[in-house]
Amino acid sequence: MKKTILTNLLIVSTAILFTACSSKEAPVKKAQSIESIIALQQARIASLPLAQTYPIQEEVTPAIRTTTYAPLNYVPPKRYQRAYSAPRVNPYIVINKIEWDAKKLLGKKYVWGATGPYTYDCSGFTQKVFRDAGINIPRVSRDQAKVGQLVDYSHLRKGDMVFFDTHKPRTGKVTHVGIYLGNGNFIHASSGAKKIVIFNFNQKKYYKNRFLWGRRVIHNNTKIASL
Repeated sequence: MKKTILTNLLIVSTAILFTACSSKEAPVKKAQSIESIIALQQARIASLPLAQTYPIQEEVTPAIRTTTYAPLNYVPPKRYQRAYSAPRVNPYIVINKIEWDAKKLLGKKYVWGATGPYTYDCSGFTQKVFRDAGINIPRVSRDQAKVGQLVDYSHLRKGDMVFFDTHKPRTGKVTHVGIYLGNGNFIHASSGAKKIVIFNFNQKKYYKNRFLWGRRVIHNNTKIASL
């Protein structure tokens, strides 16, 4: 009987003790927020070895080689600038090439807006001839009239571009372009003649009266990359 009573007392006291521990832990569990639980899990993950959290996998994709090009406005260091510079050429070689290439196109038909190879307008013709000599100029005559050195009529030389105002009445704006060949001659794609021809300023007063200015893009220090 005494043994039974002692056994019951032991069971009751154990239950009370367990209940008391549970009552102390319960407030702590209730106070935990989702954020604290997430933070605890992250801390546990962070404490694991790297190989467990981020398993290393064998790379199966082959490496791709890429080529990096310098930007258009790239200026190389001084010690490399010589390698990037285009060679200087004799300007008279360039001028003679321009004259030769221009004359090869004599008789080609004039078509407004055409740039070759069988038909040309005035600025398409000049752009083609200068490009073949290694000199890039804009596409239309009003833009071509802004490049290079400004030259008046009395100082024109072979290879200069010559610009005209063919408006009626004249407005002072560029509408036509040709290439000066010396001795008063210039070659151009003429809308009036409907082909590429050579005129002389003294024989064609119309063009002399409507001449605006010349432009020189070939100088003694001209550098040509494509020759």
